[in-house]
Amino acid sequence: MKAAPVLLVLALAACEKRQPVSHIPRGEAVRLARESAQDAFARLSGELAKAIENGGPVAAIPICSAKARPLVAEVASRRQLGLRRLSDRPRNPQQQAGGKDLATIESFRAAIRNGSAPEPTVEEMPDGTTLVRLPITVSQPLCLQCHGTDADISEETRAAIRKLYPDDQATGYRLNDLRGIWQVTLSPDDAP
Repeated sequence: MKAAPVLLVLALAACEKRQPVSHIPRGEAVRLARESAQDAFARLSGELAKAIENGGPVAAIPICSAKARPLVAEVASRRQLGLRRLSDRPRNPQQQAGGKDLATIESFRAAIRNGSAPEPTVEEMPDGTTLVRLPITVSQPLCLQCHGTDADISEETRAAIRKLYPDDQATGYRLNDLRGIWQVTLSPDDAP
């Protein structure tokens, strides 16, 4: 007899309608993601350009190693969202792409091979968050001094990279190659 009331409560709970989860509209999510990625890129690029101007590419490597993650984290914190850089060929192993991130990198590369610009991907999660993935390309010749081909990277720079990143995979790129992705996570509260 005690089981009947419990079963009734469970049956009623199963029939209860759940409120639909709301997400940031896709266009707004892409806009916010792009602004955040551009902000982080501008801050990091500025730091790297200063270091290269003052001491060459070798001086930029410790900046990237020590300041990149805190700069990205600062932008993410200020904008109250998640922001990560990922690659299938990372310099820092903590930025190794996998799963859907890796599949997105492959689809972005396929778009580039077919002569198209890669379009951001938008994934709406069951909890209301929205995940936007944006391409990161080698967009400036300056980047090739540390990420380019053997002809672009001096031996001194290569040695400095190996010292900090013995398992580095982030070389061999040419201008406009896809380097990885920005992964931006927005909650419904992030909409203006």
